[in-house]
Amino acid sequence: MITAELLMMIGGVGAFVLTVFWVRTRDLREKYGLLWLGVATILLAIGLLPEQFKALALVLHLSYPAFMLLVALALIYPFAFFVTVALSRQYRRSARLVQEVALLEARVRDLERRLPDPAAQS
Repeated sequence: MITAELLMMIGGVGAFVLTVFWVRTRDLREKYGLLWLGVATILLAIGLLPEQFKALALVLHLSYPAFMLLVALALIYPFAFFVTVALSRQYRRSARLVQEVALLEARVRDLERRLPDPAAQS
């Protein structure tokens, strides 16, 4: 029977392997890889040290499932926020680049119109 702790250990190992693979193949940037390695570390810690996390849940006056939900949300929210900020920056950069390319294309067309026609000179 698979326990929650075993599932978290398997998830942590899987997250480590996938993260390292994607960083090595350059499909995942290093700064995001570090965040995912942090998530994998916490998953492994929960799987390897369940009694310590149960004790921490008692200290915080939470049930173990509620504490695990709190840990999951504490991991997901900052990561999702960080990724949203990065996507917003990329969107702004892309929009600025598209505008610059359009201006450069218009400038090239204008310069081409000003040049004498090489076919007319022959």
